[in-house]
Amino acid sequence: MLEPLFATCSQQSLAALLPQMTERRCQAGEAIFSTTDKATHFYLLLQGSVRLISPLGREFGLQHQRLGEEVVHGARHYLTNARALGEVSLLQIPKAAMLTLAAANPSLKDELLLSLTSHLAGEKLAQATPVAAAAVTSKKPALKPARIIGWLLALLLPLLLLGYGEQWGLNRTTTIFAAIFAAAVMMWSFTLVDEYIPALFAVLGVLLTGLVPTPVIMSGFASDGFLMALSTLALGTVVVSSGLSYRFMLILLRRLPNTQFWQVFSLFSVGAMITPIIPTLNGRMALVAPFYADMADSLGLKPRGAAATRLAMACFSGTTLLSAMLLTSKSINYAVAGLMPRQDQEYFQLLTWFSSAGVVLLALLLLYAAGSAIWFRNQEIPQLPKERVEQQLQLLGKLKKREWAALFSLLFIVGGVATSAIHDISPPWLGFTALCVLVLCGFLKRQEFRDKVDWTFLLYMSGVTGLAATIGYLRLDTVFVAALPALGQYMHDHFLWFVLWLFGLMCLARLVVPNNATVIVAAAVLMPLAESAGINSWVIGFIILLFSEIWFLPFQSSYYLQLHDLNKNKSLYDEKSFLYFNAFMNVARLLAVYASIPFWKMMGFL
Repeated sequence: MLEPLFATCSQQSLAALLPQMTERRCQAGEAIFSTTDKATHFYLLLQGSVRLISPLGREFGLQHQRLGEEVVHGARHYLTNARALGEVSLLQIPKAAMLTLAAANPSLKDELLLSLTSHLAGEKLAQATPVAAAAVTSKKPALKPARIIGWLLALLLPLLLLGYGEQWGLNRTTTIFAAIFAAAVMMWSFTLVDEYIPALFAVLGVLLTGLVPTPVIMSGFASDGFLMALSTLALGTVVVSSGLSYRFMLILLRRLPNTQFWQVFSLFSVGAMITPIIPTLNGRMALVAPFYADMADSLGLKPRGAAATRLAMACFSGTTLLSAMLLTSKSINYAVAGLMPRQDQEYFQLLTWFSSAGVVLLALLLLYAAGSAIWFRNQEIPQLPKERVEQQLQLLGKLKKREWAALFSLLFIVGGVATSAIHDISPPWLGFTALCVLVLCGFLKRQEFRDKVDWTFLLYMSGVTGLAATIGYLRLDTVFVAALPALGQYMHDHFLWFVLWLFGLMCLARLVVPNNATVIVAAAVLMPLAESAGINSWVIGFIILLFSEIWFLPFQSSYYLQLHDLNKNKSLYDEKSFLYFNAFMNVARLLAVYASIPFWKMMGFL
């Protein structure tokens, strides 16, 4: 790099910065910027000489080959005027790109402050003077009516159950557990606290009341699901932080034909391929959304046009469409698996789960591809400068040791799962082995392991798995079966109508209840009924997971809000068209289930 300032920056962040750079030429006496201009760009001086002029007329030269450092430090306008003394060549970088670079490389901000003060002082300074942090006054947020209602229900429902549970035919143990579970569900339903806290609250309540032996309620922390989730989270951290995922995207852009179809396909594929590695929808969206923004900018797509909206839908669908198809894609999948009988839990591992959902996946992919091509048809011809992608790859250089380690770990897990019938080693142990190797060899650093692995997600998943085990231990499934015999019979006799009923119920529930709470309650009630009706509980659990991803309004989907916020700042795609197509994909989920029913009957699940 020409500028020593960037010597300490990560190569991945520099590669992402490269497409944002443009060259600017100025003639002698031309103003580069003035104190009345908004601070929108940072400049690197390539050739020529520049004079800085203070508002009071004092003139001084540059102490470094850069100017416009104000953009990183929140200044609305430039602090000085800058004028070209002769013919000048500059590289200009937008403010947003510099802020992103500074966020990825914290030391850069201090270096730019030192550079700016050196210019103003007229001499190179040895160190920057620390800037006092601005006092931040925070107002206590007002308690909204919905939260007040939520807390009242979380307190009153358990008291109601404890007071009248025995009169309703519940024994003492069931009454206590129902009170604990009701409080947790209210906390989830009204989003009173972070989603892992109700799970911990329920675990604590069961432990204190002694409803079940400690190993039962704590089984989630020793389950295969916990090992697999921990391993995939850690591996995902190495894949992202090493730069392997970013390199892979660039290779895709370089290799694939420069047409709209293949660009949409490549972005969809990136989201789909990280789905089994990063088991949170929000985590996957956080990784892929910047790729979408970079691609839309690089391709020069019309803002809010059909091509940009189609690319946005590819970004969203790639990260979400396979969520129910893969056991490792979401924490709630493990919780649903924990509600199945033991023999089914052993049977529906990674490949069996995926193959059993194969017809649904195929139907969804066909409906998505056909619908997307028709819905977003356009005549735009995007042009991706391959030479720029090549420059970004050259800047990344050869594969680093951490990238090789991440790549080999991925191949080890995928290969191990594919050959599990030969060596008979379960996938969680393969993942845990890969994690141990990454930690022992120093490829997963302590700071990353502590800060970037989503431990709250692991606490939530383990708590919910323990609750599922408690429901089984207390044989509450038989209580549900006894309380709702007609529903189980209806499920058996009229399965097609039951699926439509469940679709409508999930759509209504998702208007007011968060995704995970909806899944927990529906699965806990309906999966035992399915077993009693002679229907494999996996089918009901899978359909619940699939339908729980239905949403129509942005507030219903936390992972879509990440894309929504990106669009609000950059105006990339047409949100109205996006939401209408998403509604079509909601119906497509129902059609895909109906398409899979003959296959499930052939497999003996129905």
